[in-house]
Amino acid sequence: MNAIKPEVINHNKKGLIPKNRVRKMLRVKTRKTFIKDYKLLKLNHTHFTWGEIKLLYALRLFLEHGKSGVFGRQLYLKLLQKHSPQEILKSINIDLETKFRELQNQWIYKT
Repeated sequence: MNAIKPEVINHNKKGLIPKNRVRKMLRVKTRKTFIKDYKLLKLNHTHFTWGEIKLLYALRLFLEHGKSGVFGRQLYLKLLQKHSPQEILKSINIDLETKFRELQNQWIYKT
């Protein structure tokens, strides 16, 4: 389904990033919006791996790209069944790898 494979992990909170920090990292303003995002991707954990954060970030980039209703969660989910997040974002001229590296570097050097 996805080219991005979240690490296989038992989510015992070691070395993982807490949900509230991930929301701040991705600049999601409301808790309700963030809940919609991670539930859509079936990532209902209290802590996230970098692979899972990358999946969430790809969704956020897609949703932020266009007007509401055009670039929605359901469209992203349909596209995700046939394409990888990188391919979806590349089709709208967004380089996921570069953007994610920047986000990761900001986070690592901030903390």
